Amino acid sequence: MAIEKGDRVTFRYQVFAEGGLVDASEKPVHIRVGEGRFPPSVERAFLGREKGARFSVWVPPEEHYGRYDPKKVRFLPSEKIPSQVRIGETVLVQDEFGVLHPARLARRDRNIAVVDLNHPLAGKYLRFDIEILEVEKEDLHPEVQHSEVAEPSEERREL
Repeated sequence: MAIEKGDRVTFRYQVFAEGGLVDASEKPVHIRVGEGRFPPSVERAFLGREKGARFSVWVPPEEHYGRYDPKKVRFLPSEKIPSQVRIGETVLVQDEFGVLHPARLARRDRNIAVVDLNHPLAGKYLRFDIEILEVEKEDLHPEVQHSEVAEPSEERREL
C-alpha cells in the first residue's frame, strides 16, 4: 500500500554530512506524513513508497539549519573565553541582551577570540538514509468510529 499524506509511518534513519554520520535513530521513529516533524524533502520522499522500502534523500541547508551566515562570526576579547576551551569546541557566549548562545571557538590569539554562532551543519547538504518498517493508513473519519451516539435526554426544555 503506497504511502499518502496523513499516513503514519514507522522507520529508521541515518543522517550523513560531509564529515560522515551525524545522527541516527536509536529506536524506530513514528511520524504522520505531512505533519512537519522532518524536513519537507524527507516527508515528500515517503509519498508513494511502501513498507520495506530503503532510500536516500538529499536535504538542502534551507530545510534544516540554514545557509552558513558569515555575520554570525564574532570577534571577542580573548579573556571572555575560558583558557581551557580548545579550538573547535563549543562555548556559550552572551549576546547584548544577556542571552546565552552556543558558539564554536574558531580561532584565538593573545587578544582576540573568534567564535562562530552558525550551527555546525549550517550550509551543508544532508543525506538521510531511510528504511520504512511499517505503514498505517490514515483513518479518514476517526470521530465516526470512536464516538458514542448520545441518547436523547428524557428531560427536554421547552423554549
